[in-house]
Amino acid sequence: MPHRHAQAPLDPAADAALLLRRIGFGTLALVLPIASLVSRRAAVVLAPIGVVLLIIAALIEDPGGFVSLLKRSLLSLPGMILIGLAGWAVLSLVWSPFTASATEKAGNLVLAVVLGFCGNAALPERMRASNLNLVALGTGIAGAFALALLVVSALRHADTEVSSVERGISVILIMAWPALAWLLSRERGLSAVGLAVVVGLLALTRFEDGEAVAMICGAIAFGAVSANRETASRLIAAIIAGLMLIAPLLPFLLMPIVSRFPQGSSEFAQSLAIWADVVSREPFRLITGNGLDTVLRGRMIGALPQPTPTTLLFETWYELGIVGAAAASFCLYFAIRAAGRMPSALAAGGVAAFTTAFALSALGFATLQPWWLMTLTAVVLMFGAIARGQYRTDRPVAPLPLPLKPAGTSRPKAGGTA
Repeated sequence: MPHRHAQAPLDPAADAALLLRRIGFGTLALVLPIASLVSRRAAVVLAPIGVVLLIIAALIEDPGGFVSLLKRSLLSLPGMILIGLAGWAVLSLVWSPFTASATEKAGNLVLAVVLGFCGNAALPERMRASNLNLVALGTGIAGAFALALLVVSALRHADTEVSSVERGISVILIMAWPALAWLLSRERGLSAVGLAVVVGLLALTRFEDGEAVAMICGAIAFGAVSANRETASRLIAAIIAGLMLIAPLLPFLLMPIVSRFPQGSSEFAQSLAIWADVVSREPFRLITGNGLDTVLRGRMIGALPQPTPTTLLFETWYELGIVGAAAASFCLYFAIRAAGRMPSALAAGGVAAFTTAFALSALGFATLQPWWLMTLTAVVLMFGAIARGQYRTDRPVAPLPLPLKPAGTSRPKAGGTA
């Protein structure tokens, strides 16, 4: 009888988990940056969908591993500090004068934290390279599409079309760091250079909003970590965390310097003066803060002057006080230090991404807006996935060929002659 080769048994559940994981990660890495160019709420809708698909895939494939990894993340020191920060923000609703809007803002913050923890726990131990290639593919396609839209808008002198893609360009800029890190970790230098050129051109179109300055800060951090990973990551983490802690002293330190500049910086000097006045007038409020969402609503109703700073440094201290500022400072320090310990080019890309995001928030860009929180959550998950895709870096050495048997030593067939 002819021998039939035994086939591996089919596992529909495992195949379904692989498909759901690919769709979920593709939603975050490929669809999100492209859709952000045509929809202002793309990140708010697509990020939760992508994370939910990753969670379903993890529950199908290995529910015990998902639960254990989630528990380990929640009980770690950085995890507990982040949970404490979100809990303090929710608690500040008690003394916030704008409870309705503050509740929505707190809900968005809690949702981003939950998606970050669950999405990271849902990532497999080994991420496939075919999935991770979507990170660079999505950012590259979105960047080229954004450049084409800007060129067409410039030729037609249509400012409305340019403004419709501004938020999408911001998403592309921050998502470029995990894409570059993945390409460099795979030694795809030409692709990384091409992506860097596209991202650089996009950043130049956003110079007035500070995004170009933030990308320059990220590039400096990338170069520093590439030169000396341990020292640079520790220094950058200390600087960012220190700025968050000493934020109430910044206006008093910067005002004598800014006053020496020409009148073009009068608006910035006025913001610093208001910041210093708020700190001097209500020093005890720096302990608990005034409650979530009081800066934006206070400016709208006239409780705060219009030139009041919108930077994350001022808002954190004014709304959450020293408790929230200290928790945010420790979270940033641990996150940057963890990014600096990632393998190969991921360390430089991770620290650069945190530096860029912090610089943008310090310059008053999209502080705690839902689409920005969802975008940052997606970026963190991409770095986590890329870190788990570094297990196959070198090809195994081929074994030596087996020696040939000498002639005349072959085994005779049954029932025949040698």
